[in-house]
Order: sequence, then C-alpha cells, then structure tokens
Amino acid sequence: MRSGSRVAAAALVRQRASAILPQVIADATSGDLKRSDSLELERRLTAYLERRVPLWVQALEADDAERGPAIQRLLRTDAEAGEQIPPVILLGTVAIGYRLIESEIRTRAPDFGYSAEALWAEMDLLRRTVGEVRRRQSDGESVA
Repeated sequence: MRSGSRVAAAALVRQRASAILPQVIADATSGDLKRSDSLELERRLTAYLERRVPLWVQALEADDAERGPAIQRLLRTDAEAGEQIPPVILLGTVAIGYRLIESEIRTRAPDFGYSAEALWAEMDLLRRTVGEVRRRQSDGESVA
C-alpha cells in the first residue's frame, strides 16, 4: 500500500516540475562554457530530465514492492544519459534538482496536507535508497 506522504510528495514534484526543470538547467549550465556549448548541454540536460523526472516520480510514489524495479528504471536512464553527459554534470544537475525540490517542499507542503518534514523525509529516503543501489551496482554487488 502506498503511503499518503509518498503520494503527496510525488504529486507536489509532478505539479511543480515545469517550474523546477528550467531552473535546474539554468543553474547546471551557468559558468564559463561557450554559448554554443552551453546550448548543446542545455538540450542534452533537458532531454535527460524530461525522461528522468517521470521515472523519479514513479519511484517516489511506488509502494515498497514496486520501488526496486522503479529505481532500476531510473538508474538505467541515468546510465544512458551518462553516455552523452559527463557524470560530474549529471550528479551536479541531480543535486541542484534536490535543492530546488526541497525548497518547493518547504514552501508548498501544507497545500498537499503534510508537513514539509514529512514530504522531505520521503524524498530523502528515495534519494538515499537510489544512491545506495547505485553504489552497490558500481561495486558489483547483486542488487535485488
């Protein structure tokens, strides 16, 4: 059974994604890149995040039995993106996304019937779980 706070956190992210994604991309591509390089990176990051966010939301709202396969789908998307985008940029982009999502949660959680702490706890649990699964995969451990 899905928990209410998981569903609420997923609904918040789903609703605010169109506002969050442009800011993530702008923050991730700010810097010393030539404009043409920056535009290409923006294009690749946009395509990546447009694939990743729905998978993230699915993993976030998944019940415990569905969560493992949902995380695997998410990690496959990350691996595929890693062929086009340097890993440090991918990880930085994801970190920026978490920061912006946390800000949205802190501002909008009451609109979804939960405290910011309850919704962030769901996000953070998924973030840590994905990180642990990624670490085990890179270490060559079996991941169920």
